[in-house]
Amino acid sequence: MLKPSWACGWSVIFFALAFLATGCAPADPAGAMLHDYRARIARVVAVELESEPLPPPLPAWPRSRERTFAVPPLRTGLGRFLSLHRCDLGTLIGERSSQLGRVMRPSQQLSHEHRFLVAAERCLERLAGDPQREGLREDLADIVAFKRERLPLLAWNATLGSSALASAYALDVPALAPAQAELAGQTETEMVLLLAGRLPLLGRDGIDMRTWDEPWEALERSAFPGRLRRSEQLLTTQLTAVAQLIEKRQEIRPLCPQGRPTRDAEILLNVFRGYYAESVQPYLVAVHGAQRRWTAALEALNAAQGVAPPEGFASFAAEALDPAGSAARAFVAARERHTAAWQSVLDSCGMSPAG
Repeated sequence: MLKPSWACGWSVIFFALAFLATGCAPADPAGAMLHDYRARIARVVAVELESEPLPPPLPAWPRSRERTFAVPPLRTGLGRFLSLHRCDLGTLIGERSSQLGRVMRPSQQLSHEHRFLVAAERCLERLAGDPQREGLREDLADIVAFKRERLPLLAWNATLGSSALASAYALDVPALAPAQAELAGQTETEMVLLLAGRLPLLGRDGIDMRTWDEPWEALERSAFPGRLRRSEQLLTTQLTAVAQLIEKRQEIRPLCPQGRPTRDAEILLNVFRGYYAESVQPYLVAVHGAQRRWTAALEALNAAQGVAPPEGFASFAAEALDPAGSAARAFVAARERHTAAWQSVLDSCGMSPAG
């Protein structure tokens, strides 16, 4: 998935707004294709093409305070551990206490906490059996327990609660282009699944946190989730509008009143075969497949978390991300209505492919 050129970002928004206001064809390739499809159907069924239908609203990604956890601070001072250079704790404590350490991003906080826990566990092993440092070891064990308890909160804030994912879901982007749709989101999906596999290893030896930010940065650049939502919204709107055109014509004046093919019905069938089947349907299938893969990846990432989502995020996810949510139901309903409208007119004309 390629990120749209930001040099023309404002022009995309401008043309999208102009399109909604005037009914002109949209500027993005997918919008243009589906607008053309609807216009062709309108001409054949002789039903006036009304202004472009308004798309159903999409809920915005939750704000930071709704999607993240407040992480409790460590009350016990770490100053006494600065002397434990052989445990690498002094350097880590110094990093967190520095000016840059106080403004770490959630992903940086998570990486630091992971490295601290790995080093602290090694330190506990080294302190074991040293009676002069038993008190120090007990204090460090308490700190490790506290940090492990809050680690899932940090992990959530650095994954599903991250600003990078929120940016990737921004809606000021066009739909996926038809030429890109078949392979859309495969790289992004694989990256999220990789992160889901890493989560249970946090705070343990054997995971390299230096590349933690790379998947999120790539996801933010691609804007794939936002473009996928735009594609579903566009298809929901246009497929419903096409179904309405066919239904209206059949209600006013059936294409085949005698139950036999007419010239208009044959032209309509040519549109079905030559335009819908060749262009629109492959795009629909590709978007549906990308949506299914991406949803499964998000579910895997959510399942790997050691904490339930914040309430604000959970309510949003149930509405906008869940396969049973309102957005998914509207998409499915539009596909089914569009299919039913075509099936009805082809059956009434004796032109059904099954026949």
